[in-house]
Amino acid sequence: MSVNLQTPIDYLKGVGPNRGDLLRKELGIYTYQDLINLFPNRYIDRTQYYKINQLQRNNADVQVIGKIIGFKEVTQKRGKRLVANFQDETGTMELVWFRGQKWIRENLKLNKPYVAFGKTNWFNGKFNMAHPDLELLEEHKKNLRSGMQAIYPSTEKLSNKGINNRVISKIMQQLFIETKGIFVETLSDNLLSELKLISKREALFNVHFPKNQVLLSKAQYRLKFEELFYIQLQLIIKNLIHKSKIKGFPFEKVGNYFNSFFKNHLPFELTNAQKRVLKEIRADLGSNAQMNRLLQGDVGSGKTIVAFMSMLIALDNGFQSCLMAPTEILSVQHYNGLYDLCNLLNIRIKLLTGSTKTSERKKIHESLENGDLQILIGTHALLEDKVKFKNLGLAIIDEQHRFGVAQRSKLWKKGPPQSSHKKDAKAIRKKYMTARPSTYKLLIELQVENKKNSTQVESILWECLRNKKLDFKFRRQYIIDELIVDFVCLEKNLIIEVDGDYHNTIEQKEADDLRTQILNEIGFKVIRFTNEQVIGDIDNVLNYIVKTLKSLPSGEIGGASTPPHILVMTATPIPRTLAMSVYGDLDISIIDELPPGRKPVKTVHRYDKNRLNVFRFIRDEIDKGRQIYIVYPLIKESSAMDYKDLMDGYESISRDFPMPKYQISIVHGKMKPADKDFEMQRFIKGETQIMVATTVIEVGVNVPNASIMIIESAERFGLSQLHQLRGRVGRGVEQSYCILMTSHKLTNDSKTRLETMVKTNDGFEIAEVDLRLRGPGDIMGTQQSGVLSLKIADIIKDNNILQSARFYAKKTLLNDPALSKPEHSVLLETYKQLGKYKNIWNYIS
Repeated sequence: MSVNLQTPIDYLKGVGPNRGDLLRKELGIYTYQDLINLFPNRYIDRTQYYKINQLQRNNADVQVIGKIIGFKEVTQKRGKRLVANFQDETGTMELVWFRGQKWIRENLKLNKPYVAFGKTNWFNGKFNMAHPDLELLEEHKKNLRSGMQAIYPSTEKLSNKGINNRVISKIMQQLFIETKGIFVETLSDNLLSELKLISKREALFNVHFPKNQVLLSKAQYRLKFEELFYIQLQLIIKNLIHKSKIKGFPFEKVGNYFNSFFKNHLPFELTNAQKRVLKEIRADLGSNAQMNRLLQGDVGSGKTIVAFMSMLIALDNGFQSCLMAPTEILSVQHYNGLYDLCNLLNIRIKLLTGSTKTSERKKIHESLENGDLQILIGTHALLEDKVKFKNLGLAIIDEQHRFGVAQRSKLWKKGPPQSSHKKDAKAIRKKYMTARPSTYKLLIELQVENKKNSTQVESILWECLRNKKLDFKFRRQYIIDELIVDFVCLEKNLIIEVDGDYHNTIEQKEADDLRTQILNEIGFKVIRFTNEQVIGDIDNVLNYIVKTLKSLPSGEIGGASTPPHILVMTATPIPRTLAMSVYGDLDISIIDELPPGRKPVKTVHRYDKNRLNVFRFIRDEIDKGRQIYIVYPLIKESSAMDYKDLMDGYESISRDFPMPKYQISIVHGKMKPADKDFEMQRFIKGETQIMVATTVIEVGVNVPNASIMIIESAERFGLSQLHQLRGRVGRGVEQSYCILMTSHKLTNDSKTRLETMVKTNDGFEIAEVDLRLRGPGDIMGTQQSGVLSLKIADIIKDNNILQSARFYAKKTLLNDPALSKPEHSVLLETYKQLGKYKNIWNYIS
């Protein structure tokens, strides 16, 4: 059998079906290629051999040459352990096994020289080594040896089945022998030469069997650069394609709405960062491409006013806008904040959430479709099929990481029809009307007849298209230009027609053919079925439709519509390294300064024993007319964790701040929306001085009079949550405070988080610390972290390599956007494989 890297792992000598099955299930290794890309976790120096009398009591990994001179079984509390006496010329030590004893006794030979490798322990006046790696000395000498021994990822199940590190190392050697170490080069000569990188073959060999530390470092750098380079290449090309292929509405003018607001109604002077970001957005909106921009700014940096001014540009060009937020609280805050500004400019704005009454919804739907409603704010409710805009030109998504990709893309499909598409259709119809007037006339007559004679067969097919969940939405009796079609999937520009029994004459068939010709020319694929086909074999008909759908490219974002410009916002600053990896295909704008006059929030860390002093401070602030937030991590007491819970906290606060002098609100995620809103409104109006809450107030509450944020069990919160909660205060002119309350029991990570919060108010600095503590996957959440499933690179430790990879990816594409030059053929070939495999290492070997 000829061997290549796609050969199933079972065929590798030393693996076989049983081990192959385990490697697939435990490590995801299906092929030779997967095995070559199983990179070591760490390395151990195997250049030195110790004598037993040289061993130290330091629990270190060592290798010793000696012979097994006997076995014994020792009974212990649970089961037995197997002990072997291992001897060299200087002394004796013990080798110990707690499992797999039968296999060990049957396979290990007495009085033969072995190399034992493992961690030493000192027990009962003797050294021992538990579950050592054992190899006959003659085999050890034959094997492909390296000074640094690779330690591979493993699982308990693999260890229990005897597939230990030595076995994996051995099958890795076998792989190099069988493939003769021939690996296709995946980087261009100019990159290898400019960066002084070693070849692919050398890199793979030295990452698995490094002769020394220098060669290992060169191999790791080469492979890390390659992994990050192709991720960056992918993201940058995606961005370039987006700009060249996906057209947007050119908002050519900045008119009366924008200028009037800027000159007469702007409540404060914009910061330089806000002005810079607005210029970037205006440039995008004025181009012919769809804007796809991420706006990130710290808590309170003024993203909302930038978003509103972007909406005014859309209005100046005759387009509607929407703003979608992840929670009702946040959408209500946006609506309340923008409502007064819209009133000043006579702009019609509405709020749509899950709580909006049916009667109000109908009015909103109607005024949205006829264009009377200019700005719509809301939650996921904006994504409902019933929500149709007349001409949506700008969609803004706040805290976008809380929405799934599919949810966000639904907004794309709410854009208005492409005007060019309509003009083309008109011209195409006119051409055929002139060339074949009688056939065209019959076509229109048949169309009217078709509409009257909706058949039983059409109803059968419609039930299947509607209920079979083909993953695509179909519309029935849909008008395309002036032609009524039986069924259409706009997402794929596919039309399905059922030919009834009454289309029998040559003239009628010619009219049907002409209709198909016109629809094809407009940009639709038409497939036709007879009554007999639908009734005789509906499953076959549906299979054919599915097959056709899969073979077609997606229509231009929802068939005959142009996507709105997209602005996504986040108040969670994303470290530059992470932004480059996750959002490399978006244009990024950053508001990195706070509005003038804002006093930084003073943050302190206090232990539970300081609670009386903290309460005294709260009373003083309330006496000055201020309001207080007290936030708890849990709603109900947890037996597993010793953290303050909300209800206990509320009762305790009520005792220390009794009515009627003090009024307290309580808000948590399990309350009904109406109750939650009632309590929020009491606090916003100043009717209550203290709000006891869970993290439901992390975003979306704006009370300038609130000056203290107390976070109970602060060690329980992540850095970004702490920073978001702190952002609820410091919104007025008075000095504000954030008090982090904890017990004395703190982990090192908790201490680092608390120290960071006390030291800085800079969200970007906090995000960098968070990235170091938690890693990229945790910060981004599963929806956004797929691109960071790295095999060998680490975007935190390898930040310098990431920046270099992005620089060279940009430089390459600037010089050759299509990678069509001969010197880039290897890059193009590798890039083409991106569509075939999800895992980058499946193709760059």
